[in-house]
Amino acid sequence: MKQEQLHNDLMSMLTQIDEQPIQAQLLAEKAILWASRNGWIKTLALANLVAGKANIQQQSYDIAVESLQRANTLFKDEGDFDRVAEGYYALASVYLRKGEYSQAIEQLRKSLSWLNRMEQQSELVFLVRLLLGQALMNLGYWSDAEQELLSIQSMLDVSDERLAQYQLLVLRLIFYRGDQRAVREQLQLCRELVASLESETNRLILDYYSARYACKYGKVRAGEKELRSLWQGSDKSNSMVLYLCYEAALDLLRSDYPQKGIYWLSALLDEEHIPLSLKQQVHYSLASFFVSHLSHELASEHFQAAAKLTNSIRDSEINQQWARYQADEMFHELRNQLAQHKKNNQILAQSNALLQAVNRIALAVNASVDEHSLLQRLREQLSGWVDADMVGIAELSEESLHFGAIIEDNRVFQGATIPMSEERAWSVQSVKQGRILYDNDFVISDEILIEEFGSPVRSVAFVPLKWENRVIGVLTLQSRQSDMFDTRSVSLLEYISPVIGIAYANQISKRHTAELKGQVSQQKQELKDVRQLMAHMADHDDLTGLPNRMSLPGHFEYWMLRAPFHCLLLQIANLEEINAALGLSQEADIIRIVSQRLENRVRPEDLLVRVDRDQFMLMVNGMDSAEHLKELAQQLLELSEQPLRAKQQPPAIRLAIGIATYPEHGETIDEIMSMLTVAVAHAQEDKSSVFIIE
Repeated sequence: MKQEQLHNDLMSMLTQIDEQPIQAQLLAEKAILWASRNGWIKTLALANLVAGKANIQQQSYDIAVESLQRANTLFKDEGDFDRVAEGYYALASVYLRKGEYSQAIEQLRKSLSWLNRMEQQSELVFLVRLLLGQALMNLGYWSDAEQELLSIQSMLDVSDERLAQYQLLVLRLIFYRGDQRAVREQLQLCRELVASLESETNRLILDYYSARYACKYGKVRAGEKELRSLWQGSDKSNSMVLYLCYEAALDLLRSDYPQKGIYWLSALLDEEHIPLSLKQQVHYSLASFFVSHLSHELASEHFQAAAKLTNSIRDSEINQQWARYQADEMFHELRNQLAQHKKNNQILAQSNALLQAVNRIALAVNASVDEHSLLQRLREQLSGWVDADMVGIAELSEESLHFGAIIEDNRVFQGATIPMSEERAWSVQSVKQGRILYDNDFVISDEILIEEFGSPVRSVAFVPLKWENRVIGVLTLQSRQSDMFDTRSVSLLEYISPVIGIAYANQISKRHTAELKGQVSQQKQELKDVRQLMAHMADHDDLTGLPNRMSLPGHFEYWMLRAPFHCLLLQIANLEEINAALGLSQEADIIRIVSQRLENRVRPEDLLVRVDRDQFMLMVNGMDSAEHLKELAQQLLELSEQPLRAKQQPPAIRLAIGIATYPEHGETIDEIMSMLTVAVAHAQEDKSSVFIIE
């Protein structure tokens, strides 16, 4: 099977996954087998993306997550920003279906970060922000959701289906704001949009909002009856249905029929598929209601239930965060250590502290904007583990270590460059050996030590930084205190070195990307300048610099808007005679002199064009009589008759000038040129050398 054919089949299947999830999964599995066997990286990445989306449709969410994460890793290696963003968007849809909205929001923000790297705005930005707005609303972050919706207002040139989804989210937000008039108007707009579509999902959501409107602003009993009918026919595994019912129940709880609201909230608690975050919100809503009605016992029950759910959600988020690190050897080893020493409380406590420190450091360094902030955040997070007086980081490039960022106490400065041939340097040894080197009683002089204005350095450590199984640089920590590095702190350095390596690789990548963007921008500007020059050369005469015959139709169309105007065709009537006197080699100088004289005479608003070897065309307006035209022609004749050179006396230049008027003598450039040719012929025979067509 050919790679191109397989790749095209996968691309085609991407648009059909919703209708054919099983066929998509079979094709993806076959593609993964062939691509793995032949090393087709792009095809393998695309196959995993198709497999992930197919498993989403079949509700095999854990398998979908694994496939999508593999796809993202491969797409990142290939630098395919759009596909990486699409992978994160698909991951977010998985977490939304599972009701894990914090995870969904995280994946959507990652998708946006990759989309921001693209020069052209992708349609996926609209979908990502739309889904992000929905997830934020589910967690009760209404202001943040509103900001997301506002950010895509300028992108509403989308399909009717997408527009309907957007307006339904706006309707949900307006319901939360509580403006009845705005709700009514938005509800009517959504009805008009959904009516033209064949989307059962959008129609169901709109029906829920119609029932909610009746419950909140109309007849409560009729609205509640309509809500019951919708609830009975809805798929309860769809979390959106649960949230729509929850928000309608809150309206009932605040109405004159709070018992109906309690009924609906209780019904939601009995649902098997209710997300933990929604269940927590339901308990808090009921607890708040009972507190306000002095039912403290019932309120206490719901507060306790909500607190338990808070712990469950927190535990779930910790487990999810842990899962993100499973692919890394460091966290595999740490998890095994925790399992082996589970019965030992002291070791377990130390391991937990180590894990928390690693997580904090990972979050801190990955949020850094540059290398200096990375070091500053690292030193702050290491406080209590390693109190370093100086931290420095170097990039391994071109067989040298370049210390681009060093922080000593509160000072920031650049470091030196150390060649890898420098065997005595501990940083070089650490890179070559691929392991941490440290000394708690350091006496040998090394290349990046604190200035000895106080006590000398006594404790040093050099940590090789790896990314994708290769060393990309080295981190150094130095202190004036001895015995700074113990087993505990060195273990932490071992665990965080891959994390820092990834963060540092990202900083290097951002720096290189910025440099590359600068080079690309410069090349684009140079290309633009070249194109402008070529365009100028294409429609201008090389000899005189005047517009040429090729540009005349375009100029004529512009001048047609200024009609009426006059066209003067000026021909050097005795060019052959002058050539005979001066020689053919002087013809270019003669033409250039004539063009300069004519150009110096014409007004800024006039147009002078060289239309042939010995012919020029002048377009003028504002000449309201034949006398004015004759006066202008006479001035041009006098200019041409001036001597070409001061010492030599060749024959004087004699012009023949034919004059026609647009649109009186022609409505097209061809018609005007035809008339001017006749006029010039008459002018050559006329003593005045000027002929105006009447």
